Amino acid sequence: MIKNIIFDMGGVLIDFNPRFSLRKFITDENDVDLILKEIFRHPDWAKLDRGTLTVEEAVESACGRLPERLHDLLRRLLANWADEMPPITEMFPLVKELKSNGYGIYLLSNAPLNFHTYRGNIPGVEFFDGFVVSSDWLCVKPEPRIYEVLFEQFSLNPRECFFVDDMAENIAGAAAAGMPGHCFDHGDVNKLREALAAAGIRVSLMQPETV
Repeated sequence: MIKNIIFDMGGVLIDFNPRFSLRKFITDENDVDLILKEIFRHPDWAKLDRGTLTVEEAVESACGRLPERLHDLLRRLLANWADEMPPITEMFPLVKELKSNGYGIYLLSNAPLNFHTYRGNIPGVEFFDGFVVSSDWLCVKPEPRIYEVLFEQFSLNPRECFFVDDMAENIAGAAAAGMPGHCFDHGDVNKLREALAAAGIRVSLMQPETV
């Protein structure tokens, strides 16, 4: 029987769309592509999630790869990137409903060391019973160790947990650790509700109109 719901953050609870966010500040699509390449698709981004690189170090590293005209923007963006990740508002009533129905609610996310400065942006953060963030533990999804950390830290039985993530490889990693889940890859909250119900989790099948 499922007793705990484990949520990823980016792409599940908050919107992580670097190209869309960058276009609000940069009109030149070539510059957008350049920043995507040198920041978000660069190996340094994985180091941020692993906790082996700070945001400040990532900024300085990126400045060495980008033209000087982009340096000030880069520093401002990365220092305040959390402001560019709005909550997926439909998730708040779901998290609230699950908590009201007696489920433990936890976060399992690949995120940098400054996560704890912006975790208040997460919809329904007040309902969460615990957080496991990759950079705190120097391991990332879908590595087996990060799932073990989750289970050990909160004394959870993996077969009593249900994991929601937007990356298929992370769901596969959870399954290998004994935890079933659902890939939220298209952001369809009603399909997520159906998947939760199919797993025997008490949840309404349609998104409530009011909270």
